Amino acid sequence: MSGLTGGYKFMNSIKHFLIRVYLYILFFLFFITVGLLPLILMPVYRRAFAIQANYRDLKLRSILPYAYKIIWRHFTNKDYREAFNVVDFTSPPQIDTDTNLVTISETWPGGADNCDACEAACCRVLGCPLLDENNRCQGYGSMFFSYFQCGRFPQNQKQIDFYKCPKWVPVK
Repeated sequence: MSGLTGGYKFMNSIKHFLIRVYLYILFFLFFITVGLLPLILMPVYRRAFAIQANYRDLKLRSILPYAYKIIWRHFTNKDYREAFNVVDFTSPPQIDTDTNLVTISETWPGGADNCDACEAACCRVLGCPLLDENNRCQGYGSMFFSYFQCGRFPQNQKQIDFYKCPKWVPVK
């Protein structure tokens, strides 16, 4: 029976690895075509990055500079690199904050399920182009959201400090 469990875990690790490789290929193709490939393959990119967005809501002219800004920040900002380690290629997707690592602050005035009460919400501070007019994430639930940092935020004190996030505190 333990062989089945081990085989299942191995297959899931392969699956997670392949999905991340797929997303990195989409990133690479996005960058080498200077953001033009999504115009041709919009259904593919929408499904991978902004599953809740309508096509008219995806503004490539704002997505391209944003993507370059995030890449640039990763290479030039040591605090950002230290706070946001690269997610392991075989890690499972995660769509919610791991409450074994952090918990909601006792002083948080908003609901547990959103950041509406926060003027410093990381997505707004970053100027994420996937936020709709109501500051709702159009990428929520997408492969990108769950396989990279968005679904994991925050994981540590450095991430909380980087965005000056008042909602979360590390578990003691």
